[in-house]
Amino acid sequence: MMANHYRSEIDGLRAVSVIGVVLFHLGLGFPGGFVGVDVFFVISGYLITGILLRQLGEDRFSLMDFWARRVRRIVPAAIVMVVGTLLIGGLLQTPDRYASLARSAMAHVLMASNCYFTRDQGYFAEKSDYEPLLHTWSLSVEEQFYLIFPLIVCFVWKRAPQRLAIVFTSVALISFSWSWLEVASDPKWAFFLLPARGWELLAGAFLATLPQKTTRSFCDEAWAVLGLALVLAPMFLFDRQTAFPGPAALPPVLGAALLIWTGGGTKIGKLLGWRALVKIGLISYSLYLWHWPFVVFAREIVLELTVTWKISLLAASLLVSYLSWRWVEMPFRSGLLLASRRRALIFGLTSAGALFTIAFSIKSSGGFPSRLPAELRLIISDITWNGAEYTSAKSESVPIGFQDDGPVDFILWGDSHGASAAPAVNAAALDLKLKGNAYLNNGTPPVTGLWFADMSEASATEMVALNERVIAEIIDSKPKAVFLVGRWVARCEGYNEAEMIGEPESVRFTTMLIDSMIPEPTFKEASSALARQIKAMGARLAVHGIELVIFQQVPESNESRTASRFYSMKRFSGKSKVPQFTTTKDEFLKRQERTMNLLERQTTENIRVIDATSQFFFRDRDQLKVYAERSYYRDEDHLTRAGAMHYLEPAFKKFMGSIPREEQQ
Repeated sequence: MMANHYRSEIDGLRAVSVIGVVLFHLGLGFPGGFVGVDVFFVISGYLITGILLRQLGEDRFSLMDFWARRVRRIVPAAIVMVVGTLLIGGLLQTPDRYASLARSAMAHVLMASNCYFTRDQGYFAEKSDYEPLLHTWSLSVEEQFYLIFPLIVCFVWKRAPQRLAIVFTSVALISFSWSWLEVASDPKWAFFLLPARGWELLAGAFLATLPQKTTRSFCDEAWAVLGLALVLAPMFLFDRQTAFPGPAALPPVLGAALLIWTGGGTKIGKLLGWRALVKIGLISYSLYLWHWPFVVFAREIVLELTVTWKISLLAASLLVSYLSWRWVEMPFRSGLLLASRRRALIFGLTSAGALFTIAFSIKSSGGFPSRLPAELRLIISDITWNGAEYTSAKSESVPIGFQDDGPVDFILWGDSHGASAAPAVNAAALDLKLKGNAYLNNGTPPVTGLWFADMSEASATEMVALNERVIAEIIDSKPKAVFLVGRWVARCEGYNEAEMIGEPESVRFTTMLIDSMIPEPTFKEASSALARQIKAMGARLAVHGIELVIFQQVPESNESRTASRFYSMKRFSGKSKVPQFTTTKDEFLKRQERTMNLLERQTTENIRVIDATSQFFFRDRDQLKVYAERSYYRDEDHLTRAGAMHYLEPAFKKFMGSIPREEQQ
């Protein structure tokens, strides 16, 4: 049903889509505005398939011409946006963020942004809110579709053109089924990848195979009203917690299909053809490109976006989008520039190569840290430092403290919390001339006989074997004491609320530890397993005269980006006012007291539990202090080096002072 004439209502539908996306990202209502991207997919599938079928029917289709046209349509505005984003990022971002931005720019150039972003927590996770090129995932989905789809259409056209609709429908059903399965098992894959999104583009492709409507009826009016309702309702009813896409994507996809099918002759079609909407639709591509980097960079400067900030960002996005459409999109699309196919393809390849080279140089330099003054680089180290010098991915021994040829006095065994505490342990041990070894492995709790509930059998076996090797080495080295430092609360209570922002509830349970195969374990069972295995491990060490000292977990903050926001406050002269005091003592106890009591109950003659958490709260306000001259917290639960030295070094020095030092014989 592809029309040969311009359809203004489709640009109006584009406007509705991009308005939903932009207002969702700005936090101005539209909690489900992200479904606008699904509407874009339907429109793209419809228009592209119409072009293909028309040119194939006229026997003038050329694959090179098709790709050249896509280059003119997509590449110039995207290149300008990415270059602009890299320039602004160089002014505002920390080196680690700038290097991350460069990596995402490289992925965009390779048409693989969607694959790149599957490595992180997900589209709705808080971390994703600070990725300036996150929105390019949808461009990569379309670009991958444009590479494959014309080949399939040409293949089917030459053999059985009448079966195109059947082929589109069959592949769409497979894609939809895969999306439905993945949204339950791996939401990131379902959200970002073409196999789970292809059915949305194919819905538009199917529309293009239908005969063009020549008559109108009352039913068309009803279908159009239903279509608009199906597009708009999810924008208000869905939110970040909605399992998406899968079946939840059906309403906006079907709604967009109905609006395209009923055309511009209905009252809804005429509404979508309203001049103001059409104008927004015309700049919708540039508006989609530019609005998100503006939002992300604004968050680099201020802690919370006020309504004034949001409206200013919207106005700036509209202005820059118009300029991009007028001076970048139109000259290239109209053929004033890159008129020939050869020039268009050469431009696409050379501009991509140049942009990749620029981004690669930024990434390779680590984000050009030398562009910032020394004071800021010190603050940045609090953001990026994670104790890597003390850790080993295979839980191998790393020297810590005073080192000579004498026997080992103590062992520090832990996960990423152990790594965060390591500078304090190291300083105390150097002061006391105590020799130690560290066994620190991020994400691996320092207790034998346990594995994560969601692990495969092979991974569980590997984790148990790894910790068995560690305890064997510990026993062989005969230290006086083993210090256990871990994120105990997450193992017994799950992730905290700051970490769960934008995540499905199922993620909370991925922190559970078990010691036997339980079909659907609970946190109560996980807590019991932790207690059993600590007792068992303490008994094993007692046989060899080794004391087990368990450190209670440091208090968790309800502010997840303390170090980054502290940097913003210093970098931008106080524009970002970061709360110096966060979690109250009551909030801390509500979250952590049950786990603390569990650990206290494991005390025996050979197992000691040390609680330094009182050092983190101040009598005058009973709140957690997260920074002073330096940030004490890197995120919601990890200390920076400054935080470890401020809060933990005195505690470790006090407790390690009781360890007798055996001089070398």
